Amino acid sequence: MTELLTAYNGLVVRVALYVLVLGPPVGYYVYDDSKKRGLSRPRLRGFAYGVLGILGLFVYMARKARSGSTH
Repeated sequence: MTELLTAYNGLVVRVALYVLVLGPPVGYYVYDDSKKRGLSRPRLRGFAYGVLGILGLFVYMARKARSGSTH
């Protein structure tokens, strides 16, 4: 088990912490915004973008800006 935690200089642990810390706030923001805008499947959108973390937030904001919505 120790080998898994220290593999690639702790990359597995860092990625797991990144998803656990940044995933929920990003996911909730996307879920809430999607729900307010009346988009389909807000829970799935929130989960998918939340797993991506900050990258997911950037992608979501770029898609939102491209669609012309500034809510």
